[in-house]
Amino acid sequence: MNNLKLSYSVIFLIIFYFVGIAGFMIPATNSLFKNLIPLAILLSAVLLILFHKPGFTITSIIVFIVIAVLSFFVEALGVKTGNIFGQYTYGNTLGPKLADTPLLIGINWLMLIYCTKVITDSITVKKTIRIIAPPLLMVIYDLVLEKAAPVLGMWSWAGGEIPQKNYIAWFCFSLLFILLIRFFKLSFSNKLAPYVLITQFIFFIIIVTYFKLIIND
Repeated sequence: MNNLKLSYSVIFLIIFYFVGIAGFMIPATNSLFKNLIPLAILLSAVLLILFHKPGFTITSIIVFIVIAVLSFFVEALGVKTGNIFGQYTYGNTLGPKLADTPLLIGINWLMLIYCTKVITDSITVKKTIRIIAPPLLMVIYDLVLEKAAPVLGMWSWAGGEIPQKNYIAWFCFSLLFILLIRFFKLSFSNKLAPYVLITQFIFFIIIVTYFKLIIND
């Protein structure tokens, strides 16, 4: 039954994101699908919650909330000062904002940290790799995300250039959040997490390829 539930969820994710790709590629539906981006983030988060094992504890809930809230404030500070990630501004496709920063951005950070940790824990038992690998995966993910974000109206960079310190900041804050999880000795697994991250990654690659390489040509 659990395997069937996982299979259905993976199929649903694939269909959902590939319908999204088609929606973004069709000019008549592009703006509509941009407005559905918050739904995609929340839906992915809900699915992850359903497959979370062994269950949530008071400690894990508090740590997850701290990561979501802290990452939001880091992003808000980054937008205001330009000193953390570089000069960038958020568009309107990520939903309601506070201090010019989408409220959903903290949930997105938490979801990515969660998925990269689960993936790393599932393939190695070495503590050093379990600490370093998630931030590295986050940076690899961001390399593609940063190219797709302006196309999707998520955010844009001053001058259109992505500064190197953005990736350095991504690594450093990802490492901080992973260390926080390790400090409180949170242990969890999630069979859907790899599929969520991989599906999103492929989604962004296709979007970037289509709009940057095909349309611009």
